[in-house]
Amino acid sequence: MEYKRFSGSKKEVSVIGIGTWMLENTSESIEAIRYAIQNKVTFIDTAEIYGTEPIVREAIKGMDREKLFIATKVWPTHFSHSGVIKACKASLSNLGIDYIDLYQLHWPNRKVSIKETMAAMEELVGEGLVRHIGVSNFSLDEMKEAQDALSKYELASNQVEYNVVTREIEPDLYNYCMENSIAIIAYSPLAHGYIFKGKLFEELSKIGSKYGKTAGQIALNWVASRNAFPIPKASSIKHAKEDIEALDFKLDEEDMDAVSALYAKYPKKSLAAERRESKGFNNSYDFSSESAEQV
Repeated sequence: MEYKRFSGSKKEVSVIGIGTWMLENTSESIEAIRYAIQNKVTFIDTAEIYGTEPIVREAIKGMDREKLFIATKVWPTHFSHSGVIKACKASLSNLGIDYIDLYQLHWPNRKVSIKETMAAMEELVGEGLVRHIGVSNFSLDEMKEAQDALSKYELASNQVEYNVVTREIEPDLYNYCMENSIAIIAYSPLAHGYIFKGKLFEELSKIGSKYGKTAGQIALNWVASRNAFPIPKASSIKHAKEDIEALDFKLDEEDMDAVSALYAKYPKKSLAAERRESKGFNNSYDFSSESAEQV
């Protein structure tokens, strides 16, 4: 397993993490997370709206907490000062832990002042309940605004949709994060299964045959090679094993370029881009009607 320092963290975090969006509460899912941890994965990502925090709690029972890097997210309807504090404490209870390594704002919410929200986030860090503050699905301007709203601590990360065919964060947001030591957490690194279809799958598989790897492993390796932290969902030990083994090789320069070129032929719009095209999303969107399936 490959590790690197996560933004301002003192911990070395596994480059590949475990995503839990739409993960079913089954013994197979719990066993998959435990298998990943036992095979040196330390990064686990969840969110209050996913409903998977209790699954993570069960999976990490008996594990060395200090070796794990657990991230979760607060939903925009809880962005008031008191809402953030209450949501964090609920997540801590759901996860069965004393502190959250990375607490993230799940989406930007223009209906609540970012200064109010970030004041609460900093209070949580000051109390030792949170180690690092992150955001998710924030544009470059929104991320800068969130960064400016912090007075005591640094913004650690932005979790965004990023994969071989969803590349909207490039170049501006990507470059800004690289230049300012803000970690990029790549959710949906397999493009919601899009990479397993048609000619795109054939091209990735052809490159994979050179390394004895699958199309999915090539896609994950490319994301990690871009200095991001991919967090694929592992719903079975088989999937977890495949994900872990995606980083035990290195794409050569020619193949790295070939994978990068796939975006021009098979572009896929991100969920964030689709939402930003929705009327009112950037200023008056009501997140209360959302469900886990939509996030």
